[in-house]
Amino acid sequence: MIYPQEQIQNLKSLEDSSPWREAKKGWRVETLNEEQSDREFTFSVVEAEINKDIDYECGSDDEGLLLRVCIEGSGKISTGGVSQEYFPNMMVGIQFTKYGKIKCHHTKGRQKFINFRFSNAFLNKILDTNKQDLRAGLVSMIFENNRVEGETPFIIREFLRNEERDIAESVASPSVSGSAADLWFQSKAMELLAQWAYSDSRERKEFFCSRQKRAVLERVEKAKDYLSENLQSPLDLNLVAKACACSPHYLSRLFAAETGMTLSLYLRKLRITRACELLSSGRLNVSEASLEVGYQSLSHFARAFRGVIGVTPSQFTRKI
Repeated sequence: MIYPQEQIQNLKSLEDSSPWREAKKGWRVETLNEEQSDREFTFSVVEAEINKDIDYECGSDDEGLLLRVCIEGSGKISTGGVSQEYFPNMMVGIQFTKYGKIKCHHTKGRQKFINFRFSNAFLNKILDTNKQDLRAGLVSMIFENNRVEGETPFIIREFLRNEERDIAESVASPSVSGSAADLWFQSKAMELLAQWAYSDSRERKEFFCSRQKRAVLERVEKAKDYLSENLQSPLDLNLVAKACACSPHYLSRLFAAETGMTLSLYLRKLRITRACELLSSGRLNVSEASLEVGYQSLSHFARAFRGVIGVTPSQFTRKI
């Protein structure tokens, strides 16, 4: 990548120049082999504590693929009118073009990510033999070389697999130095490229969906636990959403989608179920059970009870 000189005066001491001069730790450049005329493969490691959001642009004098692996922090990367946000344990693959611009945004806080850059000439050389097995979009990007001006560039965001994260972590904290370092770094980059370039897109989609599904179920369970622990309190959607670390609107939508009930209906059924348990035990009468599960009005309790159970609380106790 060619970085604007007004931003970066020395690739070897990037932490001293904009945009990273406000970062407490800065940008570690492991190997950029910028002295090579072809610059077929380069990578850099960013590990920084940023005092405020940072935005910058970088350009290129050739074409190829950039893989950005995010280990900590978050940001957004854009080119050709398309963009992708990324978060920890994600990787973005993005096509860069000759004289094109890649816009980067990094959010305030700790950042740790790795950029792997491969030129089209290099990818063409090493991937030609088995190009029929490459993931969708890569063949046309690398081999057809017929992109027209204004065409949407290749860009994709995915969760990291465990093996990909292990590779990235090892590159961020290398175990070799000296003469062996260049070869070791290149081997790690090739390993990551192989994992990513030949991954099955359907498998990736299923993995992404399973991760999303698990996150949704975790939030729904947290909401259920919160409601169960606060039966006597009026429903406050903001408090429930805060306990689940999401917005009230989002929680309402996903809870209804997963349970088939609104939060208020679920709480009502939860309260009435608990009231049935209390009445069945014989320890509390109807008025006491009503207060115990959060109903201050006996008539409201009776109405809710009948709506859920089909009989009034008094009729229920007579059947016990």
